[in-house]
Amino acid sequence: MSNAAESTTPNTIVLIHGLWMSPLSWEKWIERYESRGYRVLAPSWPGMEGGVEQLRSDPSPIARQSVKTIVDHYDRIIRELKRPPIIMGHSFGGTFTQILLDRGLGAVGVGVAPSTVRGVVSLPLSTLRATTSLSRNPDQPA
Repeated sequence: MSNAAESTTPNTIVLIHGLWMSPLSWEKWIERYESRGYRVLAPSWPGMEGGVEQLRSDPSPIARQSVKTIVDHYDRIIRELKRPPIIMGHSFGGTFTQILLDRGLGAVGVGVAPSTVRGVVSLPLSTLRATTSLSRNPDQPA
């Protein structure tokens, strides 16, 4: 591989957990990717750096979160890297991944069952149209 390709090929994966989760949810993923030579970062959301037991005893850090605060937190982490990383997020983390990619951060992003944002229909319009008659009268024979 040439030096130019090496300098642009992602060597880091940033994992973003979802709501009611912690970086521990990525434990096996971290092992897998590190065994393949990647540097893996799985930082918690800001204010949620404590262990699971601590968060269970005091969940108030979750209540103080906002999309902007969380995304800005990961934005700062990613901007400190020498190369754009692979960004992977689960649930709300998948949504945050999309926002970070929209900001021009990351070489590529992966959303694992990303959350749907307000105003985005989860089902294609064609599916909604095809099932409208069933939703109006579910007892009617097909």
